[in-house]
Amino acid sequence: MRIVLSTLIALICVTTVIAADSTSNINYKNQPPSTAMSPGLSIGSGNDVCIVVRSGAIGTSLFNASAGIHVRDKVCERIKLSRSLAQLGLKVSATSILCQDPRVITAMLAAGSPCPIDGLVGKAAKDKYIELGIIDDKNNIVDLSSVLPINVSKPSRNDYFGQPTN
Repeated sequence: MRIVLSTLIALICVTTVIAADSTSNINYKNQPPSTAMSPGLSIGSGNDVCIVVRSGAIGTSLFNASAGIHVRDKVCERIKLSRSLAQLGLKVSATSILCQDPRVITAMLAAGSPCPIDGLVGKAAKDKYIELGIIDDKNNIVDLSSVLPINVSKPSRNDYFGQPTN
């Protein structure tokens, strides 16, 4: 019994000395630096929304950074509003929504059917545009600033419906 106990104590001492003597060196030479990961932003359930997610990341061997934002797509909103009004049978209102884009105004004039204005369509609308000095007699656009609500300002936090404003 004494021999077994002595052997056990000897093994514990040897194991402790070996464990204390072992060292571990980690060599990071030729290892790639960590990378910056772009955040995965959610735009809610489904994909029928007019919010575009933009994210990006940049990284060096010393510093990594990433960011992401939601951007409101007003052209997408205009198309969805127009489609909804057309489904309700309000074709003139649907066309008026689309006519807030200068490309649509130009296309409609080129097709010979100007955008509705003040409830007027067709020749009456064209005469109103000429009267206001927006187009000339040959359907050339002179000035669109009086009919287009152009908003080139940066979107504010209040532009995102359903989100807190504080």
